[in-house]
Amino acid sequence: MELAGTITDNLQAAIFSARRLRGHKVHPDTLRFWRELLECARGIARRSALAQPDEVYGLIADLHSELAARDQASVN
Repeated sequence: MELAGTITDNLQAAIFSARRLRGHKVHPDTLRFWRELLECARGIARRSALAQPDEVYGLIADLHSELAARDQASVN
């Protein structure tokens, strides 16, 4: 996955977008990108010495929660 900017910047942007779009339809490519970003971030966090590991893990958890809530809402 190619990212523009840092993993932190990308996670923050995805979380901001996910929150802004709560309750709205989101293009499948966007959802796929968010999920791939989440997996990429997890991989980076596992295998590298991050400058701010707690911040990255917190952002991972936030994006995961946003996607889980979206998935739950689509089931109901």
